[in-house]
Amino acid sequence: MKHIALISLMLLSIGLVFALSCYDVQYTETPGPDGTYPSPYAGQTVTVTGIVTNNTYGTTSTNANPKFFISDPSGGPWSGLYIFMFNMGVQVGDLVNCTGPITEYYGFTEMVFATGATVQIVSQNNPLPEPALIQTSVLGSPAVHANAEMWEGCLVKVQNVTVTTAPNNYQEFYVTDGSGPGQVDNGCFQYGHSWSGISIGNQWAEIRGIVDYSFDLYGLNPRNNGDFYTTSNDDNVIVLPEAQLIGNYPNPFAGQTEIAYNLKSAQHVLINVYNLKGQKVRTLVNEVKADHLHNVTFDGRDDNGSLLPSGVYMYKMTAGNQVQSRKLLIR
Repeated sequence: MKHIALISLMLLSIGLVFALSCYDVQYTETPGPDGTYPSPYAGQTVTVTGIVTNNTYGTTSTNANPKFFISDPSGGPWSGLYIFMFNMGVQVGDLVNCTGPITEYYGFTEMVFATGATVQIVSQNNPLPEPALIQTSVLGSPAVHANAEMWEGCLVKVQNVTVTTAPNNYQEFYVTDGSGPGQVDNGCFQYGHSWSGISIGNQWAEIRGIVDYSFDLYGLNPRNNGDFYTTSNDDNVIVLPEAQLIGNYPNPFAGQTEIAYNLKSAQHVLINVYNLKGQKVRTLVNEVKADHLHNVTFDGRDDNGSLLPSGVYMYKMTAGNQVQSRKLLIR
């Protein structure tokens, strides 16, 4: 009996070792023939470990707990995955091992139900990853897959947004943070849900939700009404940072990359790029910027216009009394 128990424990350990992360399944730099970025595991049956971030996607009056999303605990780009399995009994915050085939449903990466597919609840009440801050333009129409694919299935947030179009017949509406309009949808609400009181000019400090992809559009899907954070002095009020260096994409890169940062108020911004010796090689921003999300393009050149060698560099943003830095890799 002890031998059997030991063998079972060894098999379980091996299974956990070979469980993939959502990042493993999602990350790719190779576009498919349709322009989307298919998973390198498409067509394979795998086990993926993640924390449930939503369990109400596609809810109907007769199916109260259908499909769900999972995320790597750290969050960030490429960290989410859609699990197309019905009534698995999972709750938000569950750490689960999901086993099934990976497929591309018209460009939307998902794990689907098949014979032998399973969901194992490992633990409950785990903290969710911090929603990643993205620009509304990432969710724009037409879709730009190179900018949006990494957020597919992820828990994200947009900030300081204003409604630019009222909900249409499909209950889709658009908001902007100044970077361009992005779609908000109601896929996590019960089928037939209609938005109430949303009109052009409405503003929120923050909207959180899950990014999905359908009909060649990426959409932000709030999980419930609590994912809308108002700007008024109520229980939903949030304090936005005065300045936030979001990061750059793509990273690593060859050619150019876009560095994103967010300002709560107009202020002077300085962004420099340094080599690993601490020597400044490029100044990207050195001026007063307005209060919204910004992008600055870095083309891999120094201040003299010469291409920098491949390798790791640091870029640092100084805004007000805040100093933040990130790494980037030039190929």
